[in-house]
Amino acid sequence: MIYLTNDNLDQAVYLDLHGAESRRLRLGGENRFYGLLGNGVNETPVTVKKRCDGTEIIFGGGELFRFVEERMIRRLIGEVIHEMSPQ
Repeated sequence: MIYLTNDNLDQAVYLDLHGAESRRLRLGGENRFYGLLGNGVNETPVTVKKRCDGTEIIFGGGELFRFVEERMIRRLIGEVIHEMSPQ
């Protein structure tokens, strides 16, 4: 579990990654990470796809983004995944 920030109600927002897989693609590789993003009250599933040309972050439904800014969370998750991925 990785602490990211606090939400509008001063609750910790965390990323809990459950799994990862690597794939070889025609134009390079791809790393996928699966997990949950939450604040202790609301959780939403998250999938992160990291390729050489960028990072795609896909969120499931939920009320979490009523309490925290989505753009900031995308940036923070991108930084975490960048540090976790092999260069």
